[in-house]
Amino acid sequence: MNIEAVNTLEIRFFEAADALFERRLHSFAFRFEEAPGCLGYVVIRSPAESNLWILSGYWSSASDMTLHFSSTHMTQLVNALIEARANLTFASFTPVVDEAAQDEV
Repeated sequence: MNIEAVNTLEIRFFEAADALFERRLHSFAFRFEEAPGCLGYVVIRSPAESNLWILSGYWSSASDMTLHFSSTHMTQLVNALIEARANLTFASFTPVVDEAAQDEV
């Protein structure tokens, strides 16, 4: 199965996060993997910045990724991060296919 879309969420705290935070992120990533079209979800902690984590999801379609953004689990995570005063940066990536190039194939 091909990866057709990717989303990332950078999570940065200006004060130290509690010891359970990273485990909670992994728990959310595990739940996110159960979403239709999800090919995998990973949590990476920055080796250079101890208060920075990156959550990345890999999707079989852009529409599945978009549905994920409004899921109950994603809403719960974002609300918890806002309450914890985390700095959040979202990004999503999908391929752009040039119709002329596609016609040549």
